[in-house]
Amino acid sequence: TVEGRVLSIPEAQDTRSGALVGLYRHLSNHIKIGAGWNFTDFSDDLTNLSYTHQGVFINLVGKF
Repeated sequence: TVEGRVLSIPEAQDTRSGALVGLYRHLSNHIKIGAGWNFTDFSDDLTNLSYTHQGVFINLVGKF
């Protein structure tokens, strides 16, 4: 997976962008697991604006 991300905060006149890459594997018809590297410096938690969130991630996805 290759993903582009943009975080725009008009009130703070701030825009950040970046990307992440990941590799996923299906464990069953309903579960997949992945890992990758986040090249952005912002978090999915939009209340945390410390901009120090680059690095490795692990993701577990369940689907119906």
